[in-house]
Amino acid sequence: MPRTSTGPAPATRALVIAFVVLFGSVMAALGWEAYDRQFVYAVEVDGTFLGYAASREEWNQAVQEALTRAEEETGLAVVLQSEVSLTRTRPRPDHEVLTGTALLEACRGALTFVSEAWAVTVDGAEVVYLRSEAEARRVIEELVRDHRDSLLAKGNTVVERITVLEEVSCRRTTAAVDKVVDVGRAKDILRRGTDRLEVHVVARGESLWTIASDNSLTVADLQKANPHITDPDRIRVGDKINLIVPDPYVNLESVELHTFIRYVPFSVQRRTDPELWPWESHVQRAGVYGREEVTVRIRRLNGEEVSRSVVSEKRLSDPVPQVFVLGTKQWPKRNGGWVFPVVGPITSWYGWRYSGFHHGLDIGAPYGTPVLATASGTVTFVGWRGGYGRTVIIDHGGGVESLYAHLSTLGVSVGQRVSQGQVIGRVGSTGRSTGAHLHLEIRVNGKSVNPVDYYPRGG
Repeated sequence: MPRTSTGPAPATRALVIAFVVLFGSVMAALGWEAYDRQFVYAVEVDGTFLGYAASREEWNQAVQEALTRAEEETGLAVVLQSEVSLTRTRPRPDHEVLTGTALLEACRGALTFVSEAWAVTVDGAEVVYLRSEAEARRVIEELVRDHRDSLLAKGNTVVERITVLEEVSCRRTTAAVDKVVDVGRAKDILRRGTDRLEVHVVARGESLWTIASDNSLTVADLQKANPHITDPDRIRVGDKINLIVPDPYVNLESVELHTFIRYVPFSVQRRTDPELWPWESHVQRAGVYGREEVTVRIRRLNGEEVSRSVVSEKRLSDPVPQVFVLGTKQWPKRNGGWVFPVVGPITSWYGWRYSGFHHGLDIGAPYGTPVLATASGTVTFVGWRGGYGRTVIIDHGGGVESLYAHLSTLGVSVGQRVSQGQVIGRVGSTGRSTGAHLHLEIRVNGKSVNPVDYYPRGG
């Protein structure tokens, strides 16, 4: 009898076996992938933990992208200098696995890329780095040229010499790409002594003193850091104040010859005219300054003057004296006139001026000049009176008073009867005063009036 088959054909059995093997392999692979996803790579850069990368491939891709960007930004061929280690591990719950942009930025921030560069050296130490030898040499040349130009900008100047006090040179080296700068930045660093630049924007209510105090500096420090500020009291809201006090890597000493015109003061010739009242005093001939051509030799350190000496002086013109006519007329020809308390020019008139309303006349006179009572009366006040300083007030009757302020000494007492022309004190500068003079006020019923109205013009 023919044999009857009880199992699958050999071809079918082989197919089944292959399927089982394939299925087992796929399931094993899926299981391994699921297992493998539990692990990441801890990245350390130069011994410092940076973060976790999902795979070596992602990390290597990020490194290559960071390197490419560094080359594009600097125009230099760069290589990686940092030591990097990747350790397969399970991530800690408090550390995020870095991917994509976050991984790239972490990579760029942590890795050090270096390239060939040229260093400017100061006394043998590398200070700044540039792309080429030509740029490095330009830095040194332009430091001197810029200093020369600043000296010549004043005009009438001959630069005798400029000396770099340090030994400055350049050499080929390797530098981190973020330390490679352009010529302008390199010059700033050599002048300032640091690659930092901290700027403060002036806010309302601030002064150089408050800014200095808030930043542990002195006002002198701020002025040194900001030589463009010539008047410390005139900074404005929005002004930018440099907070880095220069400590230059490179110091420039210069010697120059500077020629300028010096003006020689003119003298004042005083002439008296008994036909004029003191308030009618005037300049009869204006004075003219003399002129001298002066040449000086100036030595500077980093632009700041250290010393100067006179090389030559040449008189170009002599001063012309000013002639000042001082009216000395004291007594009006008609009855009832007042005595002018001191003889001298009117330096400030009655009425409005820049500081407010001026209630009297300021009369210039030397310190200690006798002050006369303008008219007879009774002394009602003697002593210190605020901004008036030492003051005398005389009541002349009919509601009329005269006040004499800024006196150096007092010569009368309260209640004393004084005669017209009697000495009541002496000129001084007490109270709110900027120099020796007499402040005279005339008051009628308590209100000030123009004192000149009590001195008739003419005869």
